[in-house]
Amino acid sequence: MLLTNHTLTGVLIGLTIDDLAVLAPVGVASHLALDMVPHFGHPSMKSTLRAKPFIVLGSFDFTVSCMVTIAACLAMPQRAIHILVGVVAADLPDLTYIPIIVFGQKLIYRIPGYRAMIGFLGRIQWFERPIGLITEYLWAALMLILLSSRLG
Repeated sequence: MLLTNHTLTGVLIGLTIDDLAVLAPVGVASHLALDMVPHFGHPSMKSTLRAKPFIVLGSFDFTVSCMVTIAACLAMPQRAIHILVGVVAADLPDLTYIPIIVFGQKLIYRIPGYRAMIGFLGRIQWFERPIGLITEYLWAALMLILLSSRLG
């Protein structure tokens, strides 16, 4: 699932749950659940995290996610901490790929448990295909409708 969709979900969770101790694990759980849904991707992307097309798409997606987070915090400043916790938790599993992208697998996989964690995150994403963009659009639309009703 694109990071932006995880971010939108994290914003909604942050606007909904008051207890930060509950909010964080729900955010991570939302990420794992969304990654199990068929979504956009290409089978070759998993093995080419450092390839230019992946870096370009990932950079754009990360930038949009940051803009969504900032906009949500500005729209609901009284919930900014909850929004930030929701977004960071909902995005966290994808953010664990950043060290691999920056430093490469050889170095990062020396960290105990890292390879197993990345393997798990890859295995739950059983269907990543270009057609999954439909799911991405539908989820984004649903999140935007729900968010607009919360902010409205």
